[in-house]
Amino acid sequence: MKKLYLLALILAFSLSSYAQTSLEPNPVSVENFNADDFEAVAYSNVTNDGSSIVIYSWTRNVIEMTEGWTSAICDLNQCYLEFVSTQEFILPPGEVSNIDVHVYPDGIEGSALIEVTVEDTDNPENAVTGVYLFSTGFLSTPERINNALKIYPNPVVSEFIIQGADMVERIEIYNISGKLVKEIQSFGQGSINVDNLGTGNYIVRMWSDANVQLSTNVLTVQ
Repeated sequence: MKKLYLLALILAFSLSSYAQTSLEPNPVSVENFNADDFEAVAYSNVTNDGSSIVIYSWTRNVIEMTEGWTSAICDLNQCYLEFVSTQEFILPPGEVSNIDVHVYPDGIEGSALIEVTVEDTDNPENAVTGVYLFSTGFLSTPERINNALKIYPNPVVSEFIIQGADMVERIEIYNISGKLVKEIQSFGQGSINVDNLGTGNYIVRMWSDANVQLSTNVLTVQ
């Protein structure tokens, strides 16, 4: 009887943890838009990859945003302005909901970095966090944030490590307004010092010796 009970528990746990969630694209950036535009929109979709209906909740976290800007989150039901920080929605298995972020610059040049976490309300481990970057500045095109190479720790205090640094020849670090604040000829160096950067969020772009962009990451300096 005990063995059957244990087997039932294992099976129940397996079924409950089967549900998975994906968010694509992630991260996503919208760059070089006109501050006089009514809005800029970063589009992304969350998918219930599991085998059962899931009640999700999304939570907005504005990491950094230019004063005077406002934002909205849109899911499959409707759009919610910034006074709504979290909201629930339901997805059957295999179904998709948009998780789009809108910013309203109101004629002000600037930038924003916003996270949206989508979480299974019955299983918090089944969650995904999307990163949305907006900038009226011109960072680089057609390249976008892709996190192909990992950097850690992140947030960082004085230096970060690049996983796969042997492929990296040059590193560019921008603030989220699009200004180049640091350029490093790394020659495969794995440890990068950022002591001279102020607290805030930055975009790290890494290039090969053939001048091919390898990775673009969001870095937080504490």
